[in-house]
Amino acid sequence: MSTRARYQFGCLTRRKRFRGGDVWQFRFSETTMEDRRCRRSRLIGTLAQYPTRADILRVVERFRLRINLKHRFAMPVMLDAVVDHYVERELPILRFGTQQSHLCTLNRWILPRWGRYLLEQVKPVDVEEWLRSLPLAPKSKANIRNLFHLIYVHARRWELTDSNPIDLVRQSAGRKTIPRTLSTREIGLLLPQLAEPYRTMVLVAACLGLRVSEIIGLQWGDFNWEDLTLLVKRSVVHGRVGDTKTEASQLRDRRPGLGRSARRGRRASAGGAARRPGADEHVAVHRLHRQVSSVSAPLDHLARSADRTAIDEAL
Repeated sequence: MSTRARYQFGCLTRRKRFRGGDVWQFRFSETTMEDRRCRRSRLIGTLAQYPTRADILRVVERFRLRINLKHRFAMPVMLDAVVDHYVERELPILRFGTQQSHLCTLNRWILPRWGRYLLEQVKPVDVEEWLRSLPLAPKSKANIRNLFHLIYVHARRWELTDSNPIDLVRQSAGRKTIPRTLSTREIGLLLPQLAEPYRTMVLVAACLGLRVSEIIGLQWGDFNWEDLTLLVKRSVVHGRVGDTKTEASQLRDRRPGLGRSARRGRRASAGGAARRPGADEHVAVHRLHRQVSSVSAPLDHLARSADRTAIDEAL
């Protein structure tokens, strides 16, 4: 038979000290993991800070509400259980690339360090020091911090906890070095070193500034040859075709050099005049007509080609 938890008012007393002024002490009870009731006490403030009982009661009321919120939770919950619940409930509705990124971060970084902790045992300072010790770039640390925060948001939504300690964790996402943009001359040096379809991909990226996943998903039918516009409709991440990352990516794009660059790439992709690629064929296609489905493939080829130029330090 379950019993209804009573509202705990606690006991506020004035405690004398031999050194310094008197202090206000608040005493209350707390249930441990072994389901045992233990008495606790906390110093709320000094008499100099809160001269009257009415002053200190206003502060105590906020703390009293917090200790009574714990009665809503049937039992302590560990972080790995919340992560499993998040993976089951929230992860499937995200984009495939985001799913893979979250799973990698959870399994490699968060769960090995914090999986066996209770939700209330995770402290902001401990998380901040842990992030500082990781051999990662600031942006990667910020991504870990943001996902950790998202796990606690999920726990609060399902009423597994009433606080989010990651709110107080500081982590900058600033770059260590400023990215260097290649000039027109440097792109011209790089293009002859590239094989198809990577040469066409670099041309499209330089002219339109598309993401690699959007270029991989680009089809020749997305080009309008009459008004020289391009409509980005899809992206490919880890071989999965999906929507673009943002709605702004789907806006029709018009650039002066689009027609010339795309036509050159179309001829190269078709193998000269021997064959004209169809509208449903992808721009990023090997000569053996295998689609480039990995984001890392063009980047690896780009790095190898840069070694044969004078701009390898820029990449």
